[in-house]
Amino acid sequence: METYPSPKPIKLAGIILAAGMGTRMGATKQLLALRGRPILEKVIRNGLAAHLDPLILVLGHEANKIMDTLFLSRTRVVINPGYKTGMSSSIKAGLAAIGPLCDGAMFLLGDQPQVPTTILKALIQSYTNQAHTKRPHTDRSHTNQTIVIPTFRGRQGNPVIFGHHFFPELNQLTGDIGGSVLFKAHPEKIIRVPVETNAICFDLDTPEDYETLCQQEGR
Repeated sequence: METYPSPKPIKLAGIILAAGMGTRMGATKQLLALRGRPILEKVIRNGLAAHLDPLILVLGHEANKIMDTLFLSRTRVVINPGYKTGMSSSIKAGLAAIGPLCDGAMFLLGDQPQVPTTILKALIQSYTNQAHTKRPHTDRSHTNQTIVIPTFRGRQGNPVIFGHHFFPELNQLTGDIGGSVLFKAHPEKIIRVPVETNAICFDLDTPEDYETLCQQEGR
């Protein structure tokens, strides 16, 4: 009977994209209050609770003000000086900070505080299962070619996990675009994880969005 060495634990980084100016909001939306604390702090706490390591916070607009306000223990802050050029610059800044030892990275949006830790863990579990069922030994190259996406009633949302294999392509992105452009290029690499909340599809762009969030969360 063939035996294999114990599989190495999967190591996933977390990259929180929170460098934008929030132009349509008319305020620094990273610091908008939810139950008395900034919404971005909730995203950070969820990432830590999901054991993403390292957890990278990419800041740009009003970075110093945000850093002075938030509790950032166990979070590595990266300042993206090119944040005005769009999301792709923040993706690349985050990837540059995680180092070579991660199997992949989960990209979280800094304006999605309602995505619970349970969903983050479900996505991580799906990625891990892919590693251990296809090839139960130390070679995880196939897993590094996996993209894990949450869905709600057929709609794709965030956060998304990209295996290490896709980091070079993510580093080639330009302008105000995100990793979703890779979905059409690699449909066979995608694992979709159905969830029971539309929080994965809801982010804060306008004052009306913020009012909706406050009503849902009881301020």
